[in-house]
Amino acid sequence: MSRFELALKAFQQAQLAYEDLLAVAAALSAEPEPVLDAARQFLENEYRSGNIGADVYRGLQSVMQDETRFVDDQTQMAPSRVSAPDDATSIVSAPTTATTILPVSPATQTPTLTTESLLQGLDPSQPRAELTVGSTLKGRFVLEELLGVGGMGMVFKATDLRKVEASDKEPFVALKVLNQDFQFNPMALVALQRETKRAQTLSHPNIIKVYDFDRDGTHVFMSMEYLQGRPLSHLIREHVDSGLPFKKAWPIISAMAEALAHAHKKNIVHSDFKPGNVFVGDDGEIRVLDFGIACAIGRSETDGHDATIFNARSLGAMTPAYASLEQLQNSDPDPRDDIYALACITYELLSGKHPFGRLSAEKATEVNLQPKPIAQLKRRQWKGLQKALAFRQEDRCATIDEFLAAIGPHTSVYYGLWSTGVLLACLIGLNVYWTLNEKQTATEVVKVAVELNPEQNQKIKDLLELADIHFDVGYLTAPTGSNAFWAYQEVLKIDPYNKAAIDGINKIADTLEQQAWEFYEKNDRSEALKKVQEGLEVNPVHKGLQSLRDKLRFN
Repeated sequence: MSRFELALKAFQQAQLAYEDLLAVAAALSAEPEPVLDAARQFLENEYRSGNIGADVYRGLQSVMQDETRFVDDQTQMAPSRVSAPDDATSIVSAPTTATTILPVSPATQTPTLTTESLLQGLDPSQPRAELTVGSTLKGRFVLEELLGVGGMGMVFKATDLRKVEASDKEPFVALKVLNQDFQFNPMALVALQRETKRAQTLSHPNIIKVYDFDRDGTHVFMSMEYLQGRPLSHLIREHVDSGLPFKKAWPIISAMAEALAHAHKKNIVHSDFKPGNVFVGDDGEIRVLDFGIACAIGRSETDGHDATIFNARSLGAMTPAYASLEQLQNSDPDPRDDIYALACITYELLSGKHPFGRLSAEKATEVNLQPKPIAQLKRRQWKGLQKALAFRQEDRCATIDEFLAAIGPHTSVYYGLWSTGVLLACLIGLNVYWTLNEKQTATEVVKVAVELNPEQNQKIKDLLELADIHFDVGYLTAPTGSNAFWAYQEVLKIDPYNKAAIDGINKIADTLEQQAWEFYEKNDRSEALKKVQEGLEVNPVHKGLQSLRDKLRFN
């Protein structure tokens, strides 16, 4: 059974997501024409047999006919015969029925492999034994379950017979097996070999353990730690409407950040960081996967046979929705590339949405797209996340530690001191407020004391911070229920004499008056009147807005 047939069957059994099936179909554009024709025929037969719907059929058919089409969140390769999505995001269970085949060649002892030794004896025209559940690699690894499929190959759960012999209670490993196109590409081989080397040096609780890199006949593979759980991309999909609460998201964010920080300290940039390359274990542990195209920074590598010929960026592998502007422009690798990707994932975790609607940084820059504020973040945290999402490298957080300090929760000591300061400020200003009609002579009014409990004080503080964020990004009176005016109104419902809220409403009215005058000076009376009306809805007695309204009406 071919990889596409296997993936389609898994999809039919609800074991593979549609977008992951599309990724496998897209990878067929790199296959020889007979393989592509066979896949098309299989698809046609499944459709005519009523096993798949018309929408699925048309979608797959379209992808197979379009070599330039990719699926969101899939690693993209530079245009070449191996152009295909990466294999890191597809997680499925094994098919319910497995094809019985002869085992792959028996084990042979081999020394540590280099790219040259891997390529030696590999013949693209040589018949390739099909891998499926039940196959054995090196006489040692028995394939038990298909875990992932994608452009670079397949990932299997396997039983390590050596561990069984040693009575190891956890005899399972994961095997990443390159597909036929990639295994004959020296660059792809180097990528997998380097991933093994790097991962072995990146010993960290939040980075997957990688054991070995080997070959059995025509099959090149990497063995690594077997994890039980799911990719972070699946968790994000489950909370697409509102995102995760910060308290639940923070352990994931900090674990990802610590893994990247560890790699950066060793002068390694991941370069393809995305939700599909983060694994959430059933035990709650977080692991970062796929350092396959990771780039060394700030130094040249001299400890390997391939050091002088390999440049990971030349593979062109990246995921546009999470790639920094500099990556898209093929600039030298920089830790801030990973920081941009981490910020995108953080935004998705907390909101359920990609900050730029899955547009690449290049496209988002062209249309001057700005991310919407996340209501559950404090102003300090939001500004930190905004900085990490900056399109220009020089505007971004310089290090992971800076990002964590900006977005992370402060200690209880900090909050205790901060709350004391807020309470003191409230006590000082308790007896005086300025009336809303700020264009009249400022009138001091004796304020009726309002006793606020700690919960109300906290709510007011949060709303005022949220209002500031909305104001900074231009959400003055819209969208409904998520703008500065709304936030100030919510404060006044709790404390009708809150000076900060009253001043904030006046500031909105002043801003709208200024915008109205700008349109008026451009002779755009229609837009000027709209701004005036918007401002008067905020403050009906604003003298400047009233004056401009009369000017527009009678002149």
